[in-house]
Amino acid sequence: MSPDKADGLNDRRRTIIRLDLPELAPSWIRRYAAGAAFVSYLVITAVLAFPLVRSLSVGFPSDPADPVLNAWILWWNTQALPLTEQWWNAPAFYPTPNIMAYSEHLVGLIPVYTPFYWITGSPVVAYNLTFLLTFPLSGWAAYLLGWELTRRRDAAWVAGLAFAFAPYRMDQLAHIQVLASFWMPLALLGLHRYLRMGSGQGLMLFGVATAMQGLSNGYFLAFLPILVALWACWFSPTKYWWKSVGIIGMTGGVATLTSLPFLLRYQSVHESLGLHRTAMEVQSYSADLTGLLSGAPHLALWGEFDWFRQPEGQLFPGVAVVVLIGLALCRISWRASRPVSITLRTTRIGVMTIASTMTAGMVYYFVAGPWQLSIFGGTLMLSSIAQWVPFTLLAWTLTLLISPVGLEAYRRRSPLAFYLFAGFVLTLLAMGPYPSVAGTTIMNYSPYLGLMQLPGFDGLRVPARFWMLVLVCVSAAVAIAYARLVRSDGRRRGVICSLVTVFILIDGWAVIPIVPAPVRSEILDARASGPVLELPLGWRDDDVAAMLRSATHHQPVVNGHSGYTAPHYSALAYGLGHSREELLYELGARGVQHIRIDRTNPEAPHYESLVASSALLRLVAETGTESLYEYRDVPDIVPPLVFEGQPISLSAVTANTNNHLVHFATDRNLSTRWFSGAQDMGQQLLLDLGTPQPLGGLIMRLGSDRSDFPRMLGIELSTDGQSWELLRGGPTDVEALRASFRDPETMPLAFDLKGKTARYLRLRQMASEQEFYWSVAEVEVIAPAF
Repeated sequence: MSPDKADGLNDRRRTIIRLDLPELAPSWIRRYAAGAAFVSYLVITAVLAFPLVRSLSVGFPSDPADPVLNAWILWWNTQALPLTEQWWNAPAFYPTPNIMAYSEHLVGLIPVYTPFYWITGSPVVAYNLTFLLTFPLSGWAAYLLGWELTRRRDAAWVAGLAFAFAPYRMDQLAHIQVLASFWMPLALLGLHRYLRMGSGQGLMLFGVATAMQGLSNGYFLAFLPILVALWACWFSPTKYWWKSVGIIGMTGGVATLTSLPFLLRYQSVHESLGLHRTAMEVQSYSADLTGLLSGAPHLALWGEFDWFRQPEGQLFPGVAVVVLIGLALCRISWRASRPVSITLRTTRIGVMTIASTMTAGMVYYFVAGPWQLSIFGGTLMLSSIAQWVPFTLLAWTLTLLISPVGLEAYRRRSPLAFYLFAGFVLTLLAMGPYPSVAGTTIMNYSPYLGLMQLPGFDGLRVPARFWMLVLVCVSAAVAIAYARLVRSDGRRRGVICSLVTVFILIDGWAVIPIVPAPVRSEILDARASGPVLELPLGWRDDDVAAMLRSATHHQPVVNGHSGYTAPHYSALAYGLGHSREELLYELGARGVQHIRIDRTNPEAPHYESLVASSALLRLVAETGTESLYEYRDVPDIVPPLVFEGQPISLSAVTANTNNHLVHFATDRNLSTRWFSGAQDMGQQLLLDLGTPQPLGGLIMRLGSDRSDFPRMLGIELSTDGQSWELLRGGPTDVEALRASFRDPETMPLAFDLKGKTARYLRLRQMASEQEFYWSVAEVEVIAPAF
C-alpha cells in the first residue's frame, strides 16, 4: 500500500493504515504487546523517578505546596462520599463551608488512588504511587491510539513515549491533575474505532473516557470538547455528516453530565462569593510563543534553555518529535485527484492576495514604522502589529485549507493532517486571550477571547494547559510519521526504533526534585479532639502541611490553601501576624479547641508569645519541636453591630487617590469598586453629608475583594471641614474577620459612630501595605435609630 493511500480515509468503515507486525513475529508478542508496552513505560518511569521511588513515604515530587494539597484532596475523597454535604465541607479553612468548591476535586483519580491508600494507610505513599502511574498510563493510552492509527506496534510504542515523557510534563510535576491526562487519548481511540467499525463499543469508550477525564481535571472537561468538535468536523463522512456529528455530540454531552452536579455547586459557591479570574490573571497564565523554545528547569538537557519563563509556560516539544514529523511531511506528495471549479480557484487567488498584502503591510511596519494609506476614498492604516496579526493569520489559515494540499488532505480525511491542524488551533488557544511573543502582545483578538464568553471559562486561569491537548495530537502525529518513514519489514527497523526511543527520552529526561513530606504531629495525633489552628499561619507550605496532618489526627484545621482563599483567611493571617489577641477570642467562640505551635519555624516565638500570654489558653503538651495549647473555656461570640437607622444620602464623595473611581463606592453595585492602589499612609476618602447631622454607624463593604481591608483605618469627624475629631484609629482585621463570618458575600465592615454629629467623615489610611490595595465596593453612613 502506498503511503498516500495508507493515509487516506474515504468512509467510516475503512481502516486508516493497514500495517502490522511481520507474520514471523511470535504470537505472544502480538497478544501481550499492549501490556508489555505498559510495563516498559512503568520501568522507564521507575528509573526516571528513582529518587521518589526510594522516598515513597517521606517525600513529595516537585515542591511542598500543590502536591501536598492534592494529596490531601485525594485523601479526603476516601473519607467522605463525593457530592454529600460532608464531602463539600472538607476539614480545612475551618469554619468555612464548601471548601471542596475552591479547587479541583480529583474525583476521577479515586479508582487509582483509593486501592493504594487502603493497602498502605498512608496518604503520602498513595499519592506518590498515583503520581508515578500517570506516566505509564498516559504512555499506554497514547500507545493504543497510535496502534489504532497505524496498526504498527513500534509506531505505537514511539507515540506512547512521546506523550508519557514529553518535556512539558516535567514542568507539571506539581499538578497531578494535569499529568492525569491519559483519558484523552482513549477518548480519541474510541472515536476512531467508532469511525472504523461503526459499533457502539467505540462510542462507549469515548463516553467513559470523556467522563473520567472531566472528573479528573476541570480544565480538560472544558478543553477536550474543542478537540472532539474539530475531530467530528474533520472525520465525519461527507454524506450524512450531521448524523455522525450529532451522535458524537450527544455521547459527549451525556458523558459530561457526570460532572454537572459538581459544576452546579461550583457555580453556586463562586457566584455567591464573587470568585472569578481576572483578565490580568488569565493572561499571566497564558503561553507565550517563545515558550516553545523554553524547557522546564528540571530537564536534564534542555533545562538551561529558558527564552521566556512564566507560570506553566514552558512548552518546548522536544527536538526528536519535531524532526520526526518534519521528515514525514517532506515525504508527502499529495496531488489533487479532482478538478476544481473556477469559483474555488478565484477564491484561492483572492484569499492568498489578501494574506500576502497584509503580510507585506506588516513587513513595511517593521521597516518603516506605523503607516496609513488612502485608497478608494477610505484609509488603510497600521498603527499596531497586534491589529493585523489576527486577520493575517486567519487569511493564511484559510489559504492553506482551500489549497490543493489542504483540500486533498480533507478529502482523504488524513489523520496526520488533522492532528497537525488541531495542534495548531490548540496552540493558539494555549496562548490565551492576548497571544504574545516575549511578553509583547501580537494579537488584540483571539479564539480564546470567544471561549471566555462561555459559561465556566471565566473560572479557568491557565489557558497554557491547552498544551497537554497539543501533546495528544503530537503523539498521534508521531505514530503516523514513524509509520511513514520506517518500513514495517525493514531490516534496520529495530535499530531505528531504538534510536528514536533514545532521542525522545533524552528530550524529556529530567531530574525530579524531591521535598520532605510534612512531619506528623505526635501531640495532635494523641490529644486532638476538636478543630485545630496551627501557627504560623498564612504561608502556603505551612498551611498545606497542617491540612495533610489532619489526615492522621482527623480533626478540622483552620489552616488552608487552595485555588481560592476562604473569605476570613486574609484578615486572620494578618491579625495573628500582628499579635491581635481579639482574633483568638473569635476563633474560640467559633469552636476552635487547640492551637499548635510549630517550634521549628523561625516565626514560632512571635506566635507562641501571643498564645502563651492569653488568658484564654493553657499549655497542655510540648516537645522540642512543637507545643499544644487548649482553650480553657468557650468565649461568647461578640454580637455583630446592627444599625437600625436609615442610610444617609451622601452629598459628595472624594478621594485623594484614584478620585476618578470614587463614584464606584456609591453606585450600589458590589462588582465595582474604588481602590487606592498599594496601601500607603495618608490615602483617604472624604464623605460629605451636606449638613451636620447625628450619625449611627458606618458600613464599608469590600465585596469580593476580601483581602483589601485597610490595614490601619482612622475615622475622623468634622462639622465644618476644618476641625477634625479622631473617633477611632487602628487595625480593622477584627472587623474584617467578623464581616467574613457574618456575610461573606458582601464583607460589610461595620464601625459604630456613637451618635456623633458631623457633616464630614474622613476615612484615612494610617499604615502601608504594598501587597494589597484598600478597596471599597460600597460605603454607607447610617443614621441613629430613634
